[in-house]
Amino acid sequence: MISTKRFSVQAREARIVYLSCLSCLVILVVFFSLNLWPQFDLGSLHFTEGHSKTQHDYQSTHNTDATTNTTDDGETLSLIPSHSTTAEPAGLNGLKYAIILPTYTKHIPLAIEFFQSFMCLCTDYQEIDIHVIVSDSNEVKEFQDALNGLKSCGETFSIFQTPPANIKGPKPKFNIVNLFDILPPVFHTLTKGKITGADTSALISERNKYQYQTIKKMAAAMELKYDWALWLDSEAIAVQPFSIRQTFDSYIKNPTIFRSKMTNTDFMRAIIGSSANVLNRDIESFGQKFWNLESVEWIFEKAVIDDLVQYVENTHNQDFWTVWATRGSPFEISLYNMHVQARKLETTNPMFTKYQIIETETEMERFGIGAARAIMDTMTGTGMLERGYELFKVAEVVPGFSAMLRKFGQRLFRLDDLGIAPPEVIDKFLLDTPIDILCSGAPPLHSWWEQRKKTIR
Repeated sequence: MISTKRFSVQAREARIVYLSCLSCLVILVVFFSLNLWPQFDLGSLHFTEGHSKTQHDYQSTHNTDATTNTTDDGETLSLIPSHSTTAEPAGLNGLKYAIILPTYTKHIPLAIEFFQSFMCLCTDYQEIDIHVIVSDSNEVKEFQDALNGLKSCGETFSIFQTPPANIKGPKPKFNIVNLFDILPPVFHTLTKGKITGADTSALISERNKYQYQTIKKMAAAMELKYDWALWLDSEAIAVQPFSIRQTFDSYIKNPTIFRSKMTNTDFMRAIIGSSANVLNRDIESFGQKFWNLESVEWIFEKAVIDDLVQYVENTHNQDFWTVWATRGSPFEISLYNMHVQARKLETTNPMFTKYQIIETETEMERFGIGAARAIMDTMTGTGMLERGYELFKVAEVVPGFSAMLRKFGQRLFRLDDLGIAPPEVIDKFLLDTPIDILCSGAPPLHSWWEQRKKTIR
């Protein structure tokens, strides 16, 4: 009994000590919480991601209201532009951007028409480099003379109010490059005819216009200085007031290459096959119906161009242009896209892993564009996005198509035919996506709007 009682007393004392210590601990926690809590900036912690937009994002006049679309399975998709919640890559504002536009005598008037629209509608046209690649010294003079046709911008251009800073603004600065000055030496050996600074016609005569154009684009991409650049055709046109840096930024934040199973002609098979040959890759690893000239978002990175050239030279133990010229001479963008896709699978280098490789057919289904399947099934000799304006024939899919392009930062488009759909369908697609530049095959868009007396709501 005595020992039991002594144990009971000791246990009670231990509980008292334990409870006293616990009480002291609680008091200390409360004390430090009250003193330290105000020092934590919870607002900053919570809103850091939401403030990742660039200044251009806030200045944009484009409609970015949330909309929704429903897939064939009844799933509701948010069509809010994805860049609204995507963190901006570090150092984006310091990147050097450029336009590379090859042209020739017959297309110089078209190029001048593009630069007139660019000068009056692009809010920051003086912030990027513009390189025009011509065929010879005669075309250098011809293009210089044609620049005299650029007119000072008034208060309006087409149906738009001219951005205030563009009114009576200076002409863009151009770097006019004679192809002869950047022509790879190997072509003097591979070409039977004589090539001079005043005449490079032997090159186009012995190859063809597609290869000649590719040489202009790719040689310029290899020789010029930039971080990211955009290949454009002469028959491009600026659509509406926009920021060219934002055009680049919206793509670079989440660079995307579209692939499809659209190869259905010998010409398409030759393009893809020659790209694989130059890269020394097995076409079977991509598939016989593989096609990668889907998007016309011809934005490319200097670092990838350099890696592409080095890879080709290392794998063939020859200079790049000899390999290109003797193994099918593929389009520059097909070669670039295939290289990125292959390298993404075999390396952890962020230069390639940052790219998304998207299957066009799958993404179109997700955005409810399946209703236009009958049109897509009849397309030959082209990718679905490359001739995406054909989908306008089914008006109900246009909002979903617009949302899909917006999601992937696609602000460039091709539109060959203004009669493809009701005018209101085309208007809404171009203005609301938004499309900044029709980069190839552009029709007389601004005169069409003026003739219709189109107004901006």
